[in-house]
Amino acid sequence: MIDIATLSTPKVVAVPLNQENTMLQFHIPNMTCGSCARPVRDALLSVDPLAQIETDTPARQVRVESALDEAAFIAVLAEAGYPHQPQPRP
Repeated sequence: MIDIATLSTPKVVAVPLNQENTMLQFHIPNMTCGSCARPVRDALLSVDPLAQIETDTPARQVRVESALDEAAFIAVLAEAGYPHQPQPRP
């Protein structure tokens, strides 16, 4: 069961001061179109409103530049129904 109130509640995490941003990359297999990219972006921004986000729908990739740990982003993606799945190495 999904609690709609929980999904709509922002989960903003405090960004540590003076911490450098890192580029994180997530593979979202079920992000298949632009309509999917919007809720992915919104979910990520709910964690860090200052994050820089790039989506590549054909590659099903999202890049996030943020000072926060990737665990917070992985959790919110799963909650939004767009779980990150590491890509298999060739």
